[in-house]
Amino acid sequence: MASGETARTARFGVLMNPLVKDATRNGSILSVAMLAALLVNNGAAASPAVCNMRLSVELTPDVPNPLDSGFLSSLLSNQASYRLTLRGSRSGSVIVLELAGPGPEFRCQNVVEAMRKDGRVLSIHLDKEPS
Repeated sequence: MASGETARTARFGVLMNPLVKDATRNGSILSVAMLAALLVNNGAAASPAVCNMRLSVELTPDVPNPLDSGFLSSLLSNQASYRLTLRGSRSGSVIVLELAGPGPEFRCQNVVEAMRKDGRVLSIHLDKEPS
């Protein structure tokens, strides 16, 4: 082989045209970029929707301690994948809660509807702005 040919020889001793080497390298880069884009898109699609709602909940006056974490979890009944967090209390027997859990939003709305059926709850209002 001539000395110019050894510069263009691939690992296995095969003579490669420099244009073919560039095309192969560019094809590999393009393949990696397409794979990365696919993984990013699948990651976004695979991540579950999450809902967060701020609620003003008016309770009956006979609730002994509405700030108790046991009471808050009892409002969720059997909705184990949802969480109620106390954000504050207002005058009377109104507490401000944040409901968080898997979405989409209609599933959170279903949890709110189930909470409305609880005998200790007089009303639930969705707060548009965080309090």
